[in-house]
Amino acid sequence: MKVEDHKILVALKESGTIRGAAKELLISQPALSQRLKHIEDHWGQKIFIRSHKHLALTPAGEQIVEFASRVISEERRVRDNVSIHAGGVGGTLSLGVSSVIGQYVLPKLLESYINLHPQVKIELETGLSEGFRQAPDDFHICIIRGEPLRQENCQELFSDKLYLVEKKNSNSKNLDKPLIEFQADSSYGSAVNEWFLQNSSISYSQKIKVDQIETCKQLMSKGIGMAVLPEIAIQDLNDQEYSINPLHLKGEAITRKTWICTTDTAQQLPQVQAFLQILKLDM
Repeated sequence: MKVEDHKILVALKESGTIRGAAKELLISQPALSQRLKHIEDHWGQKIFIRSHKHLALTPAGEQIVEFASRVISEERRVRDNVSIHAGGVGGTLSLGVSSVIGQYVLPKLLESYINLHPQVKIELETGLSEGFRQAPDDFHICIIRGEPLRQENCQELFSDKLYLVEKKNSNSKNLDKPLIEFQADSSYGSAVNEWFLQNSSISYSQKIKVDQIETCKQLMSKGIGMAVLPEIAIQDLNDQEYSINPLHLKGEAITRKTWICTTDTAQQLPQVQAFLQILKLDM
């Protein structure tokens, strides 16, 4: 079996569907189904029980997918060791990045990095910081919000304030407006909820929940409701068009820290060192 076959098994387990795995692996569903058949023929065992909506691992499949995960980890370990001793900047750079950072900071950093080191293959996953806390070893570098990762080398990149933002002269003037929330870690929501509890004079009629911060911002910009946004997301807003008020608790501004976290091994990789250098220059 090829390493790609092991990656297929892990992707199928994580997504739980042929469709989801095919989307992640950028191959067609028929091709993936055919490849899975070949893998099961290789092992002489059914690896997944397929229903209309979900894939479930068989007892044999659990052992086979666990083995596949070890193969992938071992291949990455060997590749990293080769990169350390190869000289030059190459190999793969694996990044796990908070969605907010991926939206507003990462594009410029990656542009600079790829221009300087076009031979490096970028593996990027964006999402909630909490997800990266569950599996930090899957990445060379994690850039997360809130609290740093434990048992990792973490440095604070920056800290930005939180603001209550709404469009002025909206149609809902003099009425309780909806509060538009984007998907974030529990610590973010806790800070916002505590602020509203301490500022009962400011109320909202309901909550509108969306998955992305940019969707939240765009709805707010159309006067749909108000939103609590980090400073990093409101650089293009002006106080003539928007009401922008910082959030304070106990006389201090509520802030959100951003951390960059790596392991000792990852810091030895030339491609990681190059990224950290660009980060230091741009931040």
